[in-house]
Amino acid sequence: MRRSMLAIIPSLLLLALAGCAKQEVGTPAAPARPGPTKSGAAAESVASAGGTLTVFAGSASMPALRELGPAYEKRAGVKVEVTSGGSGSVLTQFSQDHFGDLYIPGSDDFMDKAEKKDAVLKDTRSILVYLVPVICVPKGNPKGVRSLEDLSRENMRVVIGDVDAVCLGAIAKDVLTEAGLWEKVQPRIATYASSCEDTLSRLVMGEADVVIGWDVFAKQNPDKVEAVPLTQQSARARNIPAAVIKWSKQPEKAKDLIEFLRSPEAKEIWTKYGYTIDNPEVSGKS
Repeated sequence: MRRSMLAIIPSLLLLALAGCAKQEVGTPAAPARPGPTKSGAAAESVASAGGTLTVFAGSASMPALRELGPAYEKRAGVKVEVTSGGSGSVLTQFSQDHFGDLYIPGSDDFMDKAEKKDAVLKDTRSILVYLVPVICVPKGNPKGVRSLEDLSRENMRVVIGDVDAVCLGAIAKDVLTEAGLWEKVQPRIATYASSCEDTLSRLVMGEADVVIGWDVFAKQNPDKVEAVPLTQQSARARNIPAAVIKWSKQPEKAKDLIEFLRSPEAKEIWTKYGYTIDNPEVSGKS
């Protein structure tokens, strides 16, 4: 019996390693789904009726996408599966795999990168909503943060997104560099978050005194987060865009999903989660 068990163990180890090899560094261990995942006959019914659209999204849009996905499934009979994470991480994933239908990064600069990589169909690019970079602090602003200069204080625990993989990380570096504070603030950075949602989570969980985040963080968590405005040019309003992935085998369905995400029904959901529908720099709402 003991010899039989010893013979089985190496096989089990090989199976485990094979499973791990499918995951890429910087991508979520499992896809984040927009809302509750359908199972059994219900999921098969939706998939057989209209197929499945695979969306790769920066996590900045996930609070709304978790409701928008099921809403589209109900409307079009097409199942929506979302893999979320840092905008750069998911871009790398679908670019390497040549797989997926729709890319929704957390800001327009990562869509620019996708176009340069020839990973999306440029003529399908559309703006969904707008976000504004701000300084985010815990409710009550216990450290008295008033400007970027305060982030360089010795008693500060600062968190920003990963500069290469997260839209907020790239923006944070640009904002701090423009203000001449990047080198001063770097020693205060406690960690680099893996996504926009992770950036917010670090603040809410008390792992940071301050983060450079989105205005929507405070709108979605008014009892936990406050926003301090930024004045730097690099803190201009950004947009969450969507575009069809170059390798999509169902581009027309992917275009239809984009149209839904821009529809009046979708705008109500975006607004519900604090996103700005009109460009704040034009409307004066920033």
